[in-house]
Amino acid sequence: MSNAVLYWVFLGVAFAVPFLIGVWMMRKTNRLAFSFWTTTALNIVMTLAAALWWKSVSQTPFQMMFGMAFYGISCVNLMVIEFFALFSMRKKLNS
Repeated sequence: MSNAVLYWVFLGVAFAVPFLIGVWMMRKTNRLAFSFWTTTALNIVMTLAAALWWKSVSQTPFQMMFGMAFYGISCVNLMVIEFFALFSMRKKLNS
C-alpha cells in the first residue's frame, strides 16, 4: 500500500475506534465523563502515533504540515462529535 492510502486508513482508524469504544463504554457504564475522557485519551494517543508516522514518511514540508493539519482537525472533530453523541445517549438512557 502507498503512504497516501495508509494515511487515510490511519485517519479513519484513529477516528472510528475511539468513537466505537466510547459508545460501547457509555452503554455499559452510563458514565459520561469516564467514557468521554477515556476515549479522548485514546484518540489523542492514536492521532499522535499516526502523525509521527506521517512525519517520518512525508517527503516535503508542505505535505507534512498539510497532513498534520488534517490529523489535528480529525482529532478535534471526534472529540466534539463524540461528546454530543455520548451526551444524547446519557439523556436517552436516563429517560
